[in-house]
Amino acid sequence: MKRNHASIAIGMAAAVLFLTPVSAQQAPAPNTPQSHPRPGYQIPPENSAGLYPVGGEPFFRTNCGACHEPAIDGAESRGEMAKYSPEEVYDKLMTGSMWQYAANMNQAQIFGVVRYITGKSPVPDFAVAKKPDPDMCASDTPLQPNGPMWNGWSTDVTNNRYQPNPGFTKTDVPRLKLKWAFSIPGTKNPQPTIFGDRLYTGSMDGFIYSLDAKTGCVHWRIFARNSPVRAAMTVGKNTGAPSGYALYSGDDRQYMHAYDARSGKLLWSTRVFDHQVGRITGAPTLYDGVLYVPLSFSEESQRAVEGYPCCTGLGRLIAVNAEDGRIIWNQSILGEEPHPTVKNKFGTQQYGPAGGSVWDSPTIDAKRGVLYVGTGNSTTTVPNPASDAIVAMDLKTGKVKWINEVYKDDNMFAGPAGDAGPDWDFGSSPMLVTLRGGKQVIIEGSKSTEIFALDPDHEGKIIWRTPLFGHGGGTGGIHFGPTTDGKVVVGPLNDPGLASQGARPGIVTVDINGGKLLWRVDNKPQAACNLASGRCPPGISAAASTIPGVLFAAATDGHLRAYDLKDGTVLWDYDTAIPVDTVNGYKQAWGGGVATGGPTIGGGMVFVASGYTGSSGENDLIEAFSIDGK
Repeated sequence: MKRNHASIAIGMAAAVLFLTPVSAQQAPAPNTPQSHPRPGYQIPPENSAGLYPVGGEPFFRTNCGACHEPAIDGAESRGEMAKYSPEEVYDKLMTGSMWQYAANMNQAQIFGVVRYITGKSPVPDFAVAKKPDPDMCASDTPLQPNGPMWNGWSTDVTNNRYQPNPGFTKTDVPRLKLKWAFSIPGTKNPQPTIFGDRLYTGSMDGFIYSLDAKTGCVHWRIFARNSPVRAAMTVGKNTGAPSGYALYSGDDRQYMHAYDARSGKLLWSTRVFDHQVGRITGAPTLYDGVLYVPLSFSEESQRAVEGYPCCTGLGRLIAVNAEDGRIIWNQSILGEEPHPTVKNKFGTQQYGPAGGSVWDSPTIDAKRGVLYVGTGNSTTTVPNPASDAIVAMDLKTGKVKWINEVYKDDNMFAGPAGDAGPDWDFGSSPMLVTLRGGKQVIIEGSKSTEIFALDPDHEGKIIWRTPLFGHGGGTGGIHFGPTTDGKVVVGPLNDPGLASQGARPGIVTVDINGGKLLWRVDNKPQAACNLASGRCPPGISAAASTIPGVLFAAATDGHLRAYDLKDGTVLWDYDTAIPVDTVNGYKQAWGGGVATGGPTIGGGMVFVASGYTGSSGENDLIEAFSIDGK
């Protein structure tokens, strides 16, 4: 980039879809990784998962700045290059006209430069090259819309994560055994969706699979390189689909896609919003023919970037017609749009208010005609009363009905320490629960290690709030999801850090009617760590799930456990980081930590996505358990 002034004029290409089999694509080998004590395992540079956490600004300035900042001789500025996809910029640095100026950078630094230019990580070709072809199913069975279901983030739109009909009982749980495992390229893979005898899953590497729930064979596979997916997917009726049903998927590029659920054929694709660092991380909720799509924005780290006009991302919901992808309404949770505030020390205009990302799946309240979401922290010092809040919005129009900002002035971003808040936002979905006597309440947990009950009839007024006596923080407290059986609320605590600082990772339960603490189990580090990274934090970041009498929760050290809901006794424990042979041709493939989506249960089986952000290495696993492995 220093002396070659050719611009990156390569256009925005639409995602290309490949149905199975996917041909291997040749790509330059990444920089030589260091060796690892495990036989055959290689640690990618700095970190795996394609999210190398290296700041790209100094490497951009050294290798690219002479031509692109400021731009000279027809070269594009960094701001102009930001319109391209991260894959396009990555390809130019690896194999295109800019390769010679990236030759002295390792993968971590190249990824950092791409993130500095575009705001996002790429999905490079080497991540999908030379993968074993999956095991194709011998026959294509019809869909089973009346079969077992865990369709989307929860079993229904109240987001309680409770499976009343698991297909086995509490007494069967100790007999659960691994039935099959399937290796998927990439990381941050979404929680598996159960729809009859099919299991739908995907990855941040752009793969989407339709698997047979009983055997793990592949009905179809899609590779959409520019559509990384980590949000749980949903199946619903669609008259335009040959099968009558569509699989709906939101991606990391702010697109919603609809595929025929039986064949994988693309039905429609709609970009619901256009923001440099916007993405769909929460699972879209399908209700009455409408997809309610949450948007989040990764601007916390951008204020310190010299040329970035931070911050303009406001938590947002978009309603999309499930039949054809038409946008019905598009609503910011705050209403006030960001306005110019000050200029940073580099002279770049800054904006506010911003933040309040919606990381979670919307919860539907059909009785009141509203949806509920929890929101993230503010990303500026301009007050944002819709941050760290529970928000109610009208289903038909998107109009904000009420906001309860639980934590005020929680400004979290890269900047002076005095500006930063505790990062106590809501990353989990509110749960709509009916109590004894018929009254409904909203139950939510936060990263502050508190659980709340709010009144939906009085603008979210807090009825009770129970501290769980942990440390809390950015990834602490309740991270991605409590669960309830309608009687007991389960708060899984991630709480990384030292016990001397108050960290208490594990499980806490409270009575749903008054918030009284019932029991807790503190997770302790295991004697043996089987994660590739060699780091095994025992916290529970992933969402938990319940069936009658039993809680299922998976920890960041890879352990999937079943607890007795009555007293916390561990009924079953399986380490998903132990190597296993997979049905799609991998020998002794490693699982890893579980961190976002939790166990999904139905049809006599339990499914979990194992491996997250470098914990497993090259691939992740979907692991399926049944009674006696049958």
